[in-house]
Amino acid sequence: MKIIPIPSKVDFKNKFIENIPGEKCEINTALENEEYILSINPEEIKIEGGSERAVFYAKQTLKQIEAQYDKLPECKIQDKPRFPYRAFMIDSARHMQEISEIKEIIDAMALLKLNTFHWHLTEDQGWRFESSNYPLLNTKAAVRPRSDFGGENDSSPYGRVYTKEEMKEIVSYCAERYIDVIPEFDMPGHTSALLSVFPELSCKRDEIKIKTRQGIYDDVLCPAKDKTYEVVDKIIDEFCEIFPYGYYHIGGDETPSKQWEDCPECNYLKTACGLKSWAEYQNYFMNTIIEYLAQKGKTAIVWNDAAKGANLDKRAVLQYWKEVPKNTVDYANSGGKVILSPFSYYYFDYYYEITSLRRVLSYKPKFKGMSDDGYKNIIGIEAPVWTEYIRDKETMQRYFFPRIIAAAHTAWSDKGISYERFLKEMQYIEKLIRDKGITFEDKSEWGYKRISTPHGWLRFTHDHLLKK
Repeated sequence: MKIIPIPSKVDFKNKFIENIPGEKCEINTALENEEYILSINPEEIKIEGGSERAVFYAKQTLKQIEAQYDKLPECKIQDKPRFPYRAFMIDSARHMQEISEIKEIIDAMALLKLNTFHWHLTEDQGWRFESSNYPLLNTKAAVRPRSDFGGENDSSPYGRVYTKEEMKEIVSYCAERYIDVIPEFDMPGHTSALLSVFPELSCKRDEIKIKTRQGIYDDVLCPAKDKTYEVVDKIIDEFCEIFPYGYYHIGGDETPSKQWEDCPECNYLKTACGLKSWAEYQNYFMNTIIEYLAQKGKTAIVWNDAAKGANLDKRAVLQYWKEVPKNTVDYANSGGKVILSPFSYYYFDYYYEITSLRRVLSYKPKFKGMSDDGYKNIIGIEAPVWTEYIRDKETMQRYFFPRIIAAAHTAWSDKGISYERFLKEMQYIEKLIRDKGITFEDKSEWGYKRISTPHGWLRFTHDHLLKK
C-alpha cells in the first residue's frame, strides 16, 4: 500500500474485498482535531475523525488506496499530522494568476492534506487587494507602467486588483477543502505600490513610483507618522472583512533603515522610546500592528528578518526563511511560535538544479541549538513560490510539483523515507494530481543535486534567472 504522506499507523491485512456496502463517516471526539481512523472491512468503509476536517483527510487517503487497487484491501489506518500548520504560498503581487488557476493549485494541495494558503497580495511591484476606503489603490497602485524582471522587458502596463468578490470566492473554495487563507500585507518595507498613492507615509514625502523590476528598495513606511497607522489600520480592517481566519501575515522582511536614519522624526521617536537600534525601531512599528491585530482576535505572522531586534512581541509567529537561524532558535527557545520556510529547501521558485526534489525531502525541521521546548514551538512548515520570474500557470505548477509533495510529507509525517522509496510511494498521489490537469516538472530534472559552493550557487541562480 503506497500512501503519501505516510500514515502514522497502518494495519494491512493483505486481503481484498469485493462489493463493500458503503461508506460510513462519524465524528469521534476522543480523537484529536485532525486525527482520523479509516477502516476497510467486508461490512463497510468506516471513517472516524476528530472533526469534519479530519474526515476530509481520511477521504484523501482513501482516494490513494482506490487508485492502486481494483478491489479494496482490508486494512485499518490511524493517522494524524506532525504539525498543525502545513502551508503553500503564492506571490500574486509580482505576477498575477487567474482565479481559475489558483483553484487548480488548491485542488491539488487539498489531496496532500495541506491546510493553509498564504496569499502574498502586496508588494513594491503591485497592489492586489481591492480597497473600498482607498480607491486609488485599485488603480494607481495596482498597475505598473511596464515590467523588467530577469532581463526581460515588457513595455505594456501590468496588473489589477483582485476584487473582494474574487477573494471571497477563493476563501469559500478553500473552506470547502479545509484550507485556511492567510493574506499578506507586507510592511514596512516592500511598500512602493502603497506609497505611490500615499507618499506622505514615507519619510521623504517625495513622489514614489511603483517598481517595475525585482529588488529591495529604500521606500518604506515611516513609523513616526500617525497617518501611517491610520491608513494601515483601515486596510487591515478591510482585510479582516474578507479573510476570517486567525493568522494574518504582515511581512517585516527586507526593510532598509536608510530613510529612517535620515528622518528627524524617526530619530526623535527612536530616542524617546529608548530603542537601541533601527532593528528595534522596526519592531516598534511591527509591535503596534501586532497589537492592533490582537485586538481584533488575530495573530500576526512576520518574516524572521523582524527578529533582528530583540523586542519583537512574542505574540507574533516568526516565519524563518533566511540567514543564520540564531534569531529563530532564540525566539522558539524563549516561547515564540515558529514556521519554517528555509529558502534553500522550500523556496520553489528556484530551479531544480538548485533545490532538487531529493533536497526538499532531506530537510529535517529542527535547528542546532533548539531545545526540546523550542522544537515544540515549531507549528509547521511552508513552501512559497515567488513570481518575479514566473509569468504563467504551467511554470508555477512545474515549480510546485512534485517538490510540494515532499514538503507536504514532511509537514504531515515524521517518518523518514529514502528518496528512492519516496518515488515509489508517491506514484498514486502523483497520478491523482496529474489527473486534475496539473503540469509536473519533467522527471529528468527531479534528482538534480544542488551546486555545492555558496558562491557558485548564487552565480548559478543569478545567471539562470536572467536567462529565464
